[in-house]
Amino acid sequence: MLPDPTELALAFFVREAWPSPTSGTKLTEGRIEGQDHLVVISEMDDGGVAFGDGIEADRIELLWGQRLEIGLAQTRLNLVLSE
Repeated sequence: MLPDPTELALAFFVREAWPSPTSGTKLTEGRIEGQDHLVVISEMDDGGVAFGDGIEADRIELLWGQRLEIGLAQTRLNLVLSE
């Protein structure tokens, strides 16, 4: 499931998937590869958040009806290891 560090892919996980009678919880994890995109539309009355790499300080707050699209960037980051 998890991509290798050099693989052109992202993994995503829903941390707190709370099913409701109308929405359920059909998609709680997956991979994004190539030109694929994950589209999230917030249906939370009190709002919700999205964040990457577990860093909550870098969160994006989502209000009802807001749309978030996640995909691979065209520019890659370079991993620098220091000893």
